[in-house]
Amino acid sequence: MRNYIFLVTITFTFCGLISCQKGDPLSKVKKKTINMKEFEEDLTVPSGLWKAMESSYLPLVMDAEGKAIKDESEKESSKAETKKKPSGEFEDLLKKKPPLDPIGITVYLIEKTPDVLGGQNFELNYTSGGGLLDYRVFVPESKDGTFFIKVKYNAEMDPKETRVYYLSDAKIREVEGKPMGNGCARYFDITRYWKKSMDGEGLMLNTKNHRHISVTAGTLFFVAPYRGKLRISHLSLKDTRHRDLLCSSEE
Repeated sequence: MRNYIFLVTITFTFCGLISCQKGDPLSKVKKKTINMKEFEEDLTVPSGLWKAMESSYLPLVMDAEGKAIKDESEKESSKAETKKKPSGEFEDLLKKKPPLDPIGITVYLIEKTPDVLGGQNFELNYTSGGGLLDYRVFVPESKDGTFFIKVKYNAEMDPKETRVYYLSDAKIREVEGKPMGNGCARYFDITRYWKKSMDGEGLMLNTKNHRHISVTAGTLFFVAPYRGKLRISHLSLKDTRHRDLLCSSEE
C-alpha cells in the first residue's frame, strides 16, 4: 500500500456568474462558486492501483543541449510494425518512481431536475491535488431527481494520455431487485466511460434511493504524464449522512 497525501481545507466563498471559456455551455448556467481550500486528507492507495497509475509515467531523457535523446532501439522501432522496448539508461529511468505534479480541478454540479440541488448549481474549485466532495453539503434530499457532475482540469492534461481510475467505497446493495454499488476497495480503469460522459453534459446521477451515493462513493484519480512528471489529481465522493452505504467506517 502507498499513502498519497493531499492537503485540502474546505472554505466557502460565494459569487454570482463566472467567466468561462468562449463556447463553453457551462458559461450560460447560473452557478454558485465555492472555493474548496486545502484540508488534510490522507489517502491509502492499494499498491495495484498505484502501480497502474505509475504505468502512465513517461520520463524525458535530455542531453546537454536540452534535446530529447532517443534510444537507438526506438529509432529502429519506427520502421517496424511494433515498437521495441527501450533499453539501457532509458529503461532504468522508467523503473524509477515518477515525480508527481498535483494539479487543481474544477467540479460542476448541475441540476437537471429543478430543485434536486436545492434550486442551485455549483462550481467547486479545488486547489492542487483535488479534494473531498460531501453530498451532504449540496444535495438537500428534499426532492428526488437527476443532476450532472462534471470535472475540468486546471492544468494541461493530454486527452490521449489521461487515465481515470475509480477506487470504490460503496457497499454492494440491492435496489429494486438489482445490485448497486461496486464493492469495497475495488478499483477500475473507467477512462473511456468517463471521457464520454465529460464530452457531454457530464456524469448523470439520480438521487432516488440514494443511487448517486452507491454509484460514485469512493475516489476518482485523474492521471497523465506531462514533461517528465506525472500530473495527478483526485476527487473523493461520499455522503456523511449515509455511512451505512459506505465501506469506510468513519466517525
